[in-house]
Amino acid sequence: MREYDSLWQPLQVGPLTLKNRVVVTPHALAYGRDNLMTQQSVDYYEERAKGGAGLILTEAQVVHPSSRGMMLRTLQSWPTEVIPVYERLAKAVHRHGAKVFVDLSHFGAEDNNTMHLDNWRSLWSASGLPSPTYGEIPRPMTEEDIAKLVAGFGRSARNAAVAGLDGAEVHAAHGYLLCSFLSPLTNRRTDAYGGSTENRCRIVVECAQAVRKAMPAEEFAVGVRLSLNEFVAGGIEPDEGERILRTLDETGLFDYFSVSGGAALTFHQTVSPMSIPGTPLVDLAMRAKRITDKPVLTANGIADLDTANGIIERGDADLVAMTRAHIADPHLITKAQTGREDEIRHCVAGNQGCFSRMAKGWSLTCTQNPSAGREAELGLGTLDHVAEPRTIVVVGGGPAGMRAAETAATRGHRVVLFERDDVLGGQIRYAAQLPTRGRWAAMVSDMERTLDKFKVDIRLGTAATVDTIAAEDPHHVVVATGSSWKTDGYLAAVGNHGGIPGLEHTTVLDPITAITEPQRAGERVLVIDDTGDYLALGLAEKLAAGGKQVEVVTTRMSLGDNTVLYLDTAHLFPRLHAAGVELTPQHAVFQVTPEGAVVGRIWDGRTKVVPIDSIVTVAMRAPEGALATALAGRFPVTEIGDCVAPRRVDEAIYEGEMAGRTV
Repeated sequence: MREYDSLWQPLQVGPLTLKNRVVVTPHALAYGRDNLMTQQSVDYYEERAKGGAGLILTEAQVVHPSSRGMMLRTLQSWPTEVIPVYERLAKAVHRHGAKVFVDLSHFGAEDNNTMHLDNWRSLWSASGLPSPTYGEIPRPMTEEDIAKLVAGFGRSARNAAVAGLDGAEVHAAHGYLLCSFLSPLTNRRTDAYGGSTENRCRIVVECAQAVRKAMPAEEFAVGVRLSLNEFVAGGIEPDEGERILRTLDETGLFDYFSVSGGAALTFHQTVSPMSIPGTPLVDLAMRAKRITDKPVLTANGIADLDTANGIIERGDADLVAMTRAHIADPHLITKAQTGREDEIRHCVAGNQGCFSRMAKGWSLTCTQNPSAGREAELGLGTLDHVAEPRTIVVVGGGPAGMRAAETAATRGHRVVLFERDDVLGGQIRYAAQLPTRGRWAAMVSDMERTLDKFKVDIRLGTAATVDTIAAEDPHHVVVATGSSWKTDGYLAAVGNHGGIPGLEHTTVLDPITAITEPQRAGERVLVIDDTGDYLALGLAEKLAAGGKQVEVVTTRMSLGDNTVLYLDTAHLFPRLHAAGVELTPQHAVFQVTPEGAVVGRIWDGRTKVVPIDSIVTVAMRAPEGALATALAGRFPVTEIGDCVAPRRVDEAIYEGEMAGRTV
């Protein structure tokens, strides 16, 4: 077992002692009802406390009715009705020796003023400037508004303290209301709350004073979350971030500083996607450490214990946030401390089950960990071990089949896994070969280790048949045979049900062939995308890096529109433009002739002819369900993953987990 001694050291934060240096920072869960946290929320946080985290912060809790936030399930901290659920949360987390702080927030202009029918209102802001995300023009806060806000912070802190929570964090980062006062870009005020750094900090100081004044408990810590760099010209840049932190530190109000970065327009710097390696915000924490002797928390991209331990060991920060790592595996600390580090499931930073769902207002879960948000159903202690082991055959070694096999084997079954390829992983193996997508391989490696540990009988290079399955005399068969890419060029938005005419005039490749055999694509490649996801663009980048001339065509309004949800867009598109990839939205390939692909605008049919050597179609997938049909009536059969309907890896992992639990 590796040593992580620096991580396990306790730390004094104000009046409290944290048992270790690992923190789960605020992140949206969207499990609330009636603007309050629910038992589902409590279960989620308790699972992370049970797994060993030293400090847990709630998702944002708004301090005043003027803020209802970006989602229908935004939570409030100001009404006293919140106290009972805070009490349950405190007891649940304290059972496992962790501390829990409330995140006190106001979203300001990062909001929708008419989302809730019972709460239409004008939005609050520092200076009446609209959010770059939502575009609604807010009104500048009056001094009376500021007084109400300050009182809301105090009332919310009192609710938390009375309920037994351990502290409060004043959220003044990421472009939200308090950050809009701190930023010289969004604060154009000429009164006592604008102008100098000290004036722009005034509202944060007053809110923190209200928190301190409202506390009925002596053992209650207060911190502040700051963007030391907004990554926007004219906004908070590192030197100004240092001045802000120094100003706040000199007040003596704060027991620690949670140092982050980014604003509304640059949230891709706050929660870095898979394409950004390393820990890009640690340098901001190092700057903060030169200013204050209070504990400094750093966040973003800290996905493994080696990295986290190194940050603490070098003194770059005093606390490390491993938030997405704890979404993927809430027990990573206890696993490491008890010699089970090989069981840790690693966050791949795809932002697929977590951030992208939050961006759509959906409840949080995890691609790797379907128990996230389902702790009562799938959390620790819910996996039953069988009294009578049976033989389970799983057909297909992609994510769905691998997860079904490992879960069934963990329960005590004898499991035989047939995979027709020479390696496990299915289409995820190919996705991991695309630029900046290597971390997908961690998902496969995590499951491979578990399969090995529980001695799953893996038959690689073996296409399962009814006879080979029958030879195992299985009690149950799980079919996870996946899907295959179609190459007829069917486009949902165009309704060309017969596909693209004239494809015989060129080489047509599916995405997997283009990834594994790029030489077959020739020099001039047209990629057709009907999905809006990363795949077509990542493939275009890979082919362009190999010296090919690449154009990507889609009928959608923009290319890669779903990459916005994964925070990939701002990182991906500069690379595509630098590689010379031509991007053509709102167009379709109408036909292919000996001269090339006839590409037309979907609105008026205006066309151009693009000379090509090949077309790669990223569109329809067809389920491979023939084996399940052949097995029907001979054995109990469960179909999972893409062979049921081609979808994402999230559904494949979830269905594999559920199949493994029920066979």
